[in-house]
Amino acid sequence: MELRVDRLLEHLKENRVAVLQAIDRDPMLLKRTIDGITLANAMKELFTPQETHQLFAKGIVYRRENWELVSLPLIKIYNLGEREVTAHSLASLSEQNHLRVLTKMDGTMLQRFQANGRVYFTTRGVIEGVRPLTEADDGENANFDYVGSARQMARELYPQLLQTPSEWDGLSFVFEFIHPETRVITDYGGMRDLVLIAVFDTREFRYYPYPEMERFADRWSLRVVQPMPTVGKTLTEQIDSLLGLIAGTDHEGGVLVFEDPHRVVYRAKVKGPDYLRLLKLAVRCNYSSTVEMLEAQPNLLSWEEFAEILRNMGSEKVPEELLGMYREHYDAYCQYLQDCATIVEHIKRVCETYRVRLTETDPRQRRKELAGLIAHERLKGLIFTAYDGKLDVKAVTKIFTTAREVQEVLERI
Repeated sequence: MELRVDRLLEHLKENRVAVLQAIDRDPMLLKRTIDGITLANAMKELFTPQETHQLFAKGIVYRRENWELVSLPLIKIYNLGEREVTAHSLASLSEQNHLRVLTKMDGTMLQRFQANGRVYFTTRGVIEGVRPLTEADDGENANFDYVGSARQMARELYPQLLQTPSEWDGLSFVFEFIHPETRVITDYGGMRDLVLIAVFDTREFRYYPYPEMERFADRWSLRVVQPMPTVGKTLTEQIDSLLGLIAGTDHEGGVLVFEDPHRVVYRAKVKGPDYLRLLKLAVRCNYSSTVEMLEAQPNLLSWEEFAEILRNMGSEKVPEELLGMYREHYDAYCQYLQDCATIVEHIKRVCETYRVRLTETDPRQRRKELAGLIAHERLKGLIFTAYDGKLDVKAVTKIFTTAREVQEVLERI
């Protein structure tokens, strides 16, 4: 399969209608449509592209009306070692083109473009105005509003991004969205930013080479991704230098960008072994596994007690860098339990208001009388549980198993 960026874009330019139609009818690609434009992204079941058109479906935006390309973020970028991406295969590229090693930011890809007289923000799988799915895309946090937060961040930091100057028509701005609530592995502290990592021109079907992108960012006062201070005359020396720079850190790695004076020719990612080790462990560090460990204890542990258990599992299973992630899941679970306790107290109060109105003395008749009084209540099952003296937090968690369900209940009571 062709992986060179310039050749893929030439293919897209010459076969635009056929490629966009292939994307549109592909059952392995999710589509979300608003205002006559459609966003396409791979389903989780499509682990890696199998056909050429799928390489573009990482957040591509198009119109079905005339099969117009509206916006294109990054084409699929493979890691060094994946597919046919090897140092040997890239050697000839480094001889014919300028090699630049850019910092691989560990955030969320976000694109900004203008169409229909307005500005749109999207991730790979979510476009403004279309309700996200309950499950996250590409590792995104399903409970976090990425596009809404990006627009707010732009309003605060880069208000020019909310304007629609005519000279930006046809340009796709690709950013790395960095936010403390969406941390992947790399700890950026409290950093909140939109870092420009690419500019695509839909009229010329090309990505700006770095010098042009840097000038563009400087002109419009945008923050641009920085090159890494690698050294070496050969590609192998540059890669070794990159790995040396990130050794022992939680930084993801770098992006090898091969450019000619007018366009990006090829991209490949190089990830450090330390980051990959942390990433593998972080996959296991999720909310469900955290709750499973906490519920295995007879009583809810304090964070200090839970952190000690995690440390005792050893640094190979739970390195210090992941404790912050476990803390986020721990706090979320504690908030969930606290919200469940709020529901318990509310239901108990409601139950008492009905209990004092009961006139029957026979237990069975009293239950029938109560059933009649609470027939209109949405949480009648919990009211009966409270009436029987069996309502507690555990009873609520059996009915409402997620934080979202509990929040919906709290909004109604």
